[in-house]
Amino acid sequence: MDINRAQGIAAIANNGGGKAQYQNDHGDRHKDREEHVGHGEAIDLDGLASEITPAVQALLDDLASEIEPLRAELRLAREYEQQLREDLARHAFLPVPGRREFLRDLNHVLNHLKDLTVPPSIALLHVRSGDEIRRRYGRDVLDRVLADVAVRIGERLGSNDVLGNLGGNDFALILLGVDPVDARTKMKKLASELGRSGPDGATPVDVMVGVAGIQSGMSAEAAIHAADKDLTR
Repeated sequence: MDINRAQGIAAIANNGGGKAQYQNDHGDRHKDREEHVGHGEAIDLDGLASEITPAVQALLDDLASEIEPLRAELRLAREYEQQLREDLARHAFLPVPGRREFLRDLNHVLNHLKDLTVPPSIALLHVRSGDEIRRRYGRDVLDRVLADVAVRIGERLGSNDVLGNLGGNDFALILLGVDPVDARTKMKKLASELGRSGPDGATPVDVMVGVAGIQSGMSAEAAIHAADKDLTR
């Protein structure tokens, strides 16, 4: 038994040696072929380089001089496109995203609801006294009031919450990890904190609140409508 086993191991070793020899021979031939191909390529390239006449070189230089300005124009066009995208995302004068960017964030949340352990909520905050402030003090004053409201809301948001302006006196929030019951409590407290004397010391900054749960199957506009319905009821 031991003798046969030893012979078997010897036979495998001999076969392995043959395989190694084949690989060495094959590798040498492959290496020779690579060296031959590489040498041929070098000759071809040398031949090509030797065929470029001064006239051809001048033509290539002219083409390169025409391409560079086109590259610069393309770079400027891309920078301008990026600037336009950023302008569309920003609100005209408030320090928060505009409606387009807020809807993009809301759609992102809707597309990833299955990854959230607690369904999020959406809240609308309408500055009800905004129109009166506009009539009595002018647009500039209203713009300052809305900017102040945006900053104060932002100071009270969670790290994962999203704030945006839907246009005019309407702000919208996405509250991640907050169900509608807790969201309503949180928003009522926020509205109370935002209520303060207006520019003349008599006109309050009155804020109305609407809250709805963000549910699977909803569209972004449907979620906003649900919160708006809660606000106006």
